[in-house]
Amino acid sequence: MSSRPHLARDTIPPGDVELHDNYVPGLQAGNYSIEVTHDLLTGTGSGASSIIEDGKFHATQQFTVRGPQISIDPGAVLAKQPADSSSGQFDRVLPHVVLGDPMLPWERTMAAKDGTPWLALLVLTEDQLVGAITDRTRTINATVQDFLAKDSSVLKPSLSREPDIAIDSPCCYIQVTADAFRAVTPRLTEAHYLTHARGANTADRPILGIAEDGLFSVVVASRFPTAGDAATGTKNIVHLVSLEGHEKMLVDNPNFGGHSSVALLSLCSWSFWCYSDPKGDFRELAEALACLPNSATRAPAEQMWLRLSSPYPDTTNSTAPQRQVARRLNDGFVPLPYSTRSGESTYAWYRGPFTPVVPAATPQAATATSSDALIGYDPAWGSFDVSLASAFEMGRALAVSDSAFAQDLMVLKRAARGVVDKLYQQYISTHLPAGAGSSSAVAAFGAMLNGNLMSTLGKAPARPSKAWTPPAPIAPPPDQHAALAGFLDSPQTRAALQSAIGQPPLSEHLAPIAAWLGQRILLYGIPFTQLVPEAAILPVESLRFFHVDWNWLNALVSGALSIGSQSSRDGVQDRIVGDYVRVSATQNALAHRDESRGVAAHRPRGSAGAEAPQRISGFLLRSAIVSGWPNLAVRGYDPAGKRLPILRMDHLSPNVLLCLFEGIPSLVELREPQEGFRFGVDDEGYIPLRNLLPSKDSKGSHLGDTFPDDLKFSVFDNVRSGLGYRVLDLSRLVPNLESALADAHKRSVAPIGPADLALQMVRVPEAIRFEGPDRS
Repeated sequence: MSSRPHLARDTIPPGDVELHDNYVPGLQAGNYSIEVTHDLLTGTGSGASSIIEDGKFHATQQFTVRGPQISIDPGAVLAKQPADSSSGQFDRVLPHVVLGDPMLPWERTMAAKDGTPWLALLVLTEDQLVGAITDRTRTINATVQDFLAKDSSVLKPSLSREPDIAIDSPCCYIQVTADAFRAVTPRLTEAHYLTHARGANTADRPILGIAEDGLFSVVVASRFPTAGDAATGTKNIVHLVSLEGHEKMLVDNPNFGGHSSVALLSLCSWSFWCYSDPKGDFRELAEALACLPNSATRAPAEQMWLRLSSPYPDTTNSTAPQRQVARRLNDGFVPLPYSTRSGESTYAWYRGPFTPVVPAATPQAATATSSDALIGYDPAWGSFDVSLASAFEMGRALAVSDSAFAQDLMVLKRAARGVVDKLYQQYISTHLPAGAGSSSAVAAFGAMLNGNLMSTLGKAPARPSKAWTPPAPIAPPPDQHAALAGFLDSPQTRAALQSAIGQPPLSEHLAPIAAWLGQRILLYGIPFTQLVPEAAILPVESLRFFHVDWNWLNALVSGALSIGSQSSRDGVQDRIVGDYVRVSATQNALAHRDESRGVAAHRPRGSAGAEAPQRISGFLLRSAIVSGWPNLAVRGYDPAGKRLPILRMDHLSPNVLLCLFEGIPSLVELREPQEGFRFGVDDEGYIPLRNLLPSKDSKGSHLGDTFPDDLKFSVFDNVRSGLGYRVLDLSRLVPNLESALADAHKRSVAPIGPADLALQMVRVPEAIRFEGPDRS
């Protein structure tokens, strides 16, 4: 266990975690000065000992290292455990908070205790807080001036306000009763055991604005939540507080000086309900995803697809119309109201980009120039299919609404038209040699200048031997439109135009267009109703899998590229340019997540196969798991056990998660995040002892492995006595744990640090796996 972690990034295998005692910055927040003096000496070499000017050359530079003091960025809080507003059997779990800034707990200096974190996590009940009875977490909103004002009944911290914090700046604080403060607040000598730094691989996590080096800090509470009965439960309130200014009070018997409560700055807060029986922790929520609604019965695999349930079976016992409806619904379609061009009201089938089946390729989706060309009609049933037509219109609407994209696209189209005009004029010209390049006229003139031009001009002109007449112009083709279309469709023109697009200056115009379309291919900016047209497709507490329909994506791109086309020539040219644009957009889509995370792309642009990815598939998760574990880890594996790249993983809402894989997984795993796993004990208050030595010193046992003899340590024997609730007494727990670990290792491992204590108290992250039909 180290105290200075290296950059984690993706060097840590997914599923593993690094624990570090702390991550103390080189300079903590505060005011500093640099003093420089210079003395002038007489003489040279060893004789230079006489000072001429002593102290006259002196300079001082004042500077301030700023750090959070009154509040922290809400985005710095990545996970809260137990989850906010959750309920469950949490009385054996130590609440904790995960922060995206690995240095945050050590950015401020506690008086006379360098390296002691200034943050602590307090678990309180309603009766231990004063005031703010209407606030869910009993938080008081005020200004810094109000918070620091003297109060005869409230003990305030001895806080030195930073210069960049105005006296009227807003802040949040709580008032804790004096008895509760004495009982639950960690002692100054204990605080460092409750905070540590952690490194984890972030490749299987949503990109939530977290620092992608994979480093985090964790603050753990020292109190176990209070549980109520199975019917009512007990509300527990958690506050991340600042201890700065209260150092003298962080002792066993503090002197409150007649004050009945203590004011503490609250930087983050949440609440949860603790019951004596489970009421929906990670395991219960995850297992419910694979069951029928309101039942413990395992759902059949076909009900895990993203589609509506059919009221009719697709069997011979059903009528022909019923079987038709069943087949449409089973293929992921939904019936929606539809008005025809002539004003008649009917219905049409619609399916978004997510489908439970692999659809057959529809080449027209990539070549259509209008949405009408993509409306499907089934004469046998008199029904319409507007799926691809809707995708085309969606792409067109998104393109028109984004003025920057529309402008970039028009610039590219005009530049491409200039290239085509040059190629066509060269093609029909009688004055240039056949097969010459677009610069052949300039090259021919240059060759003439490089010859003996002056000597030729100095000679007398020769008399023509016969009469000369200018060549007759070639007659225009009888059908100029057909001739141009044939020229545009020729392989030579395609190759020349696509070659020009891949080189400056056209490539510079292409880059923003490909980036924009790449995000549309990943369905960024697409309204949720286009993805899931019917709410019943994705019920509450459900997980639904799907394939991504490339026909729908092609129609979406066609609609975006259609703006600005005014003629049939534009249509042909757009089709040629569009083929290259689609390839570039696909490359952008495949590299987007990796580049957003700042890591090497799994499929670099221009690599073999980058323009033709495997099938894309994924799932939608609508559950309290998403809001309770926003940094949920997701992994997909192919039949050979290889991890599939994640192309996109984002929260579409607080409780809806979208995940897209490159390929079709045969196994998908949802796991509590490594940096957010829980700390706690078993039902009897014990923890399993874990190895703290590397493999070479522990006879093959790996660091973190539990001992084969199932050695346990009683945590509940090391809580503060006489309180009526369980707060860790770290002054007893740490030396007793060191002794137990020495017995287990057959050697001393003392002293143990915060990372070692965290390793012993950790409860392994839970996970649930969903296997596909091809999984044995």
